[in-house]
This record gives sequence, C-alpha cells and structure tokens, in this order.
Amino acid sequence: MDLKEFLFLIKRKRQSIFVIMLATLIFTLIISLLFPLRYEAKSRLLITQDTGQADAYTMSRSNEYLGNLFTQVTSSGSFFDLSLSSPYNIDDSYFSGTYAQQIKKWRNTVRTKTVADSGIIEISVYHTVPYQAQQIALAVNEVMISKKNNYQANGDKVRISVIDQPLVSSYPVKPNLVQNAGLALIFSFIFSLFFIYIFPEERYDIRLFGHKKKQHKLKKREEATNTVWDKLPSSTNKHNNQKPQENASPSGNIKNILQ
Repeated sequence: MDLKEFLFLIKRKRQSIFVIMLATLIFTLIISLLFPLRYEAKSRLLITQDTGQADAYTMSRSNEYLGNLFTQVTSSGSFFDLSLSSPYNIDDSYFSGTYAQQIKKWRNTVRTKTVADSGIIEISVYHTVPYQAQQIALAVNEVMISKKNNYQANGDKVRISVIDQPLVSSYPVKPNLVQNAGLALIFSFIFSLFFIYIFPEERYDIRLFGHKKKQHKLKKREEATNTVWDKLPSSTNKHNNQKPQENASPSGNIKNILQ
C-alpha cells in the first residue's frame, strides 16, 4: 500500500479513527478522575556556604552535594516527624495508617529536586486541600532551615534561605488531566492508523452514526439492481423461446401443399 492509497484509506476510515480516539480519551479521563485531585504548593530554597577561598568549581560541587543531600533528607522519617511537630496547622489525620503507610503518603506528598549545581532546591507539596498544601510547604521550609545541622556536618557555615515563598496553584495539578488527555489523543491516533492499516476491510469499520443510512442506501441500490435484472431475463427468455420448428408439418389446402 503506497502513500496515496493509505491517505485515501484514512479518509474512508475517518469515522473509525474518530471513534477509537474518542473512546480512548473518555477511558483515560475516567481513570484519571478515580484518583483524588491535588493542589500544588511550590517554593524554592537557596543553599550558600562560607568556604573561604574555595574556587568556583569546588563551590558548585559542594552545593550540588548539599542539594542532593537535603532532597533525600526530606523523604526520611525523622524529617516527617519534625515537620508534623512544627507550629504550622497540619492535619495529622491525612497521614493515617501504620508508620510505613504514613511515610509512603508523605513521600507522595512532598517532592524535592535540585536545580543543576546552583544550590537551589525546589519543593513541591501536593494535597487535596490548598490550605494544607501551603501549611506543609511552610513546615518543610522551616525544618530545612532550622534543623539543617541535624543532616550535615559543616554547622553554621551552611546557610539556607527562602527565595520563593510557597505559592499554591489555583487549580488541581494532579492528576494532570490536560497532559493525560493529550497523550491519550496522540497514542490513540497512532494506534488507529495501525488498526486501519492491518484491517482495511469495510467489515472492520467502527461507526457511531451514519451506519443505518449507509445500509439503507446499499439496500436501495440492491433493489434497483434487482429490478433491472428482473426485467432483462423476461425479454431475453421471450426471444430465446422463439425456436424454429424444424419438424413442423406444412399447413393449408392441398393446392398450397403441392406448390
């Protein structure tokens, strides 16, 4: 099948492609909405050090090390306990269950990452309640700043400061419905192209509308064809049935017979 034939096939199967994409989109949105909608509170911290006459390369490597260290620390049990015991109004019932389940929920709630070797840590907190997302983000920042000596040996030589206060999103960001819908449309379109290429026959068409109309049109065409064919045999048979009578005896009076 060359490109021209495939493009014609896409045009002929456009309703099948549409149905596949629509079904995939609806299924993806339903699955996404089964998960709770969560808001995001995002803040940024900056790590600086007093290292004397250290060169820029050593400073960047040290900042990268401390940034990675603190991103790992935020997911620990001790950091979780310090955050819950902070003066901020955090709803403890959100982290219910056994201690292992609480830590798992905490790790799904607080996400941190470093920005290259800049010493900047980005903290994202996800929660179903915007206010709680903000309170947890403030607690994480407070513990990171006030309890930094619990997790590194350089003491007061390391300073952590807030460069962006927690900013809460206006709309839920998890699950990301727009992103999920976009991916669903892309992958369903690719799948539909494979489907019509493998099954180009008309019996594999998937239709939501126009199917009865097409069947009615085909039925009328078939009836018209049958009507034409019904007329043709009658005249043809009449013509064919007129066979010469080879052995027929001449009829008439004796004079005509002698002639």
